[in-house]
Amino acid sequence: MEHYKIQITKGQAQLEISSHDKNWVESKFEEFSNRVYGETTDNDRKKPGDGILRKNQTPTMKMPINEFYRKFIHEKKISSRPDIATIFVFYLSKYEDKKEIPAIEIKDLFKDVQYPGWNGINISDVLNKAKRKALLNSVNNSWALTITGEDYVMNLLSENE
Repeated sequence: MEHYKIQITKGQAQLEISSHDKNWVESKFEEFSNRVYGETTDNDRKKPGDGILRKNQTPTMKMPINEFYRKFIHEKKISSRPDIATIFVFYLSKYEDKKEIPAIEIKDLFKDVQYPGWNGINISDVLNKAKRKALLNSVNNSWALTITGEDYVMNLLSENE
């Protein structure tokens, strides 16, 4: 009886899959490749949005805005409206996978999380304050994170975890 073995080495990490069953070794290797590299063979390739993460693809994370707000803004006691708006732009771009975000969508998030006095917020002023801090950029009334803004939010979210 033949013995089948696949061995993968990357740096100091090593993985070996071996068995007398060739099909089992190949299926485990395929499963491992899917999990680590997000790749499938042409026969198994599925359509975009099928839940398989592929190279150069940003994961779309699903978390309701209320839970996101409670976990990353309220519990960390972030109270600056420009900072909160910047985090909301981050949420919309990373969690909702939106590229161009109008100001009204950002204001709607203040409403959705029942931010105190959300109706009286001058969203244009709040967003322009974040723009002056180089956290956001606006093109044709659509808002997006700058690289500085993304780093700022990532640092805020990772503090005290």
